[in-house]
Amino acid sequence: MPHAWGRFSWVLPVLLALAWATAPAQMAPAPMTPEKWEADLDALAQGLLDRHPNFYTTHTVEEFEDALGTLHQRLHELDDEQIVMELSRLVAMGGDAHTTIGMGDFQSTMHRLPIQLTVLSDGVFVTAADEPVRDLIGARLVSIQGVDAMNAIERVSVLFAYENRSKQVGTGAGFVTLLPALAATGVIDDHKAKALAIVIEQTGAEGTAENRELILDCSIPADGYRWRSFMESLPQPWPVAYRRSRGNYQSEFIEEHQTMYVAYNRCREAEDLPMAGFVEFIMSKSDQLGARRIIIDLRFNGGGDETVIWPLWQALEASERFSDPGDIIGLISPRTFSSAMSNSHQLRDNCGAVLIGEPTGGKPNHFGQLSSFTLPNSGLTVMHSTRWFQKVEGDPDAVYPDVGIEWTGADLFGGRDPVLEAALGYAPPPEPEPEPTGATDSTGG
Repeated sequence: MPHAWGRFSWVLPVLLALAWATAPAQMAPAPMTPEKWEADLDALAQGLLDRHPNFYTTHTVEEFEDALGTLHQRLHELDDEQIVMELSRLVAMGGDAHTTIGMGDFQSTMHRLPIQLTVLSDGVFVTAADEPVRDLIGARLVSIQGVDAMNAIERVSVLFAYENRSKQVGTGAGFVTLLPALAATGVIDDHKAKALAIVIEQTGAEGTAENRELILDCSIPADGYRWRSFMESLPQPWPVAYRRSRGNYQSEFIEEHQTMYVAYNRCREAEDLPMAGFVEFIMSKSDQLGARRIIIDLRFNGGGDETVIWPLWQALEASERFSDPGDIIGLISPRTFSSAMSNSHQLRDNCGAVLIGEPTGGKPNHFGQLSSFTLPNSGLTVMHSTRWFQKVEGDPDAVYPDVGIEWTGADLFGGRDPVLEAALGYAPPPEPEPEPTGATDSTGG
């Protein structure tokens, strides 16, 4: 399945901050008219009807057509940014997390909070910020304009499709910083507001948590955003998951634990090292270095072609080195999505791996194998599924780990990786004692 982004989980804001920090300012989009939007709206509806295998799984045809008709009537009273949000709401009605509509150049004119957020087990945290407010990094966001931060995230989640809680709060953490999303869902009144009030919780000089109310400038900086990430202040060396997060796949031998660590970041062949050659390297190095365990990290992986990593599964199935319980471990997170999600349960089912981490960002049974079409006037791209994949029995809402490990703010901003720590220290449970045989009833018979 082609790649599709999952939730804005614990590391995605880091990658966005690094990418956007040096990105040039975008040009404003070409002007649209209500008539052009009408044509695009019709093209969107027809495209989804013609191309999606079953768009009406969570809403009826009548509900979708009512929403479509209502938006047609409102086009003359909405500006471009508001219409983009309503198009996103329409696409979300399909309930398919793989089917999305981009914001295109319109996002470049949207007012936004100058922070990036991620949801951890103990709250919503600022993981990146524009240079003027970089001191907010590490703070817990309490509220936006008087609305509880998590409540705001839940409210904006009507603007995108999700299949479980992980996806809802992860993607919602990205949408909730956009003022048009906040206005479209009633969190704020004005999507062009120049400033918003937020409340954050920070640790004071005496080590106690203190709430602060701030007014943040939400207008677009003339010289662009200068994003700063929490990673810039982490102690060195960075956790291995951060060091190996670039490229399609990488590896590192963790000598202290005699463990071969494999970062599988994208379900795509690397041009300079095909998977077959990478697998040969991994297995030969494991023999040479006496590896006692192999860890495959799928936490960064948002999908692609699920068959790419199958040579590694085949090698592990045939391996005598990694044949005991706990020798093979997979790491998963809410960012594990689409083909990577399928790979995670294949790793457990085919290779006997133990999965450690957090539930994945989508359902094992899902729509996928993406294609796309472009709206004729706005140029917005609609990514859509073309197939249904029935991967497992029943209808679980995620691939769940065998050992659940949650991230806290202290973990993230302290440079710890509790999931990898749990994997390195994992000890399989003891085998159950066999039932005694030949016993007789003490009362006689």
